[in-house]
Amino acid sequence: MKLCLFFLILCINFLFFAQKPFIGKLEYKATVMLPDSVNKVAEGKSWSVKIFTNDTIARVETETDQLGVQVYIRNMGLKKAYLLLQLDGKKFAIQTNETKANDSLVDRGYTVKKKFGSKKILGLKCKKYLISDNNNKIEYSCYFAKKMSNKYLQVYPEVPFLAAEYFLPSQDGLVHYELISIKREELSRDLFGVPSDFQKISFEEFIRTYYGNNDSNNSPEK
Repeated sequence: MKLCLFFLILCINFLFFAQKPFIGKLEYKATVMLPDSVNKVAEGKSWSVKIFTNDTIARVETETDQLGVQVYIRNMGLKKAYLLLQLDGKKFAIQTNETKANDSLVDRGYTVKKKFGSKKILGLKCKKYLISDNNNKIEYSCYFAKKMSNKYLQVYPEVPFLAAEYFLPSQDGLVHYELISIKREELSRDLFGVPSDFQKISFEEFIRTYYGNNDSNNSPEK
C-alpha cells in the first residue's frame, strides 16, 4: 500500500514539474466540420479564438458574427470570470459561475478514453484521446499537449493537458479547433482587468435588467 502511494505521489510531482507555467498568447482556428441538419450552410465557416494569459488570469477573445469579438476574462485562482458585452450602447461585465460551468461540461453526455498514438502540433508532443459523444452518437480523436496545463482552456477537464486539437458540438454543428500559434511574451496588465466603464452585473441581474426591459418595451399597449 505504501509503495502504491509513493508511486502516486511521484507521478503527481512529475506532472507538476513537467508542465511549466505559460505566459503569452495561444491562437486557435475553429471550423465547422459537420453542420447540423438545419444550418447546413455553416459547413466550412471558420473563426479565431485567442487566449492571452499571465498564468493566473486568462483572457479569451472569440470572433462572433453578431457581437464582434467576444471577451471572457477568467481568474483561474479565484474562480471568478466575466463576460464583456456591449449592447445598445451599454457595456456589461457579466459575472459567471465557474463551478456551474465546469459541472455542465462534465455532465454534457460524453466519455473520454486515452488511446495509443501521438503527434506533434507546433512542436508540442500531443497525446491522443477518443471522445465519444453519447448524445449525437459520434466519436472523434482529440490531441492534448502533455507539457502544458489544461487550465488555460476549459474543454474536457478529465484530461490534465492542454487541448491542441479537438472537437466540440455547437448550434452550427460539430466544430474542429486547432492550435495554430503559440507565442511566449510578456503581456500588458490591462488585458486582464475589467474596464472601468463596464458595469459589473450577475448573469441573473443581466437577464432581468436587459431582457426584462426589452420585453416590456416590445409589449403591446393596453
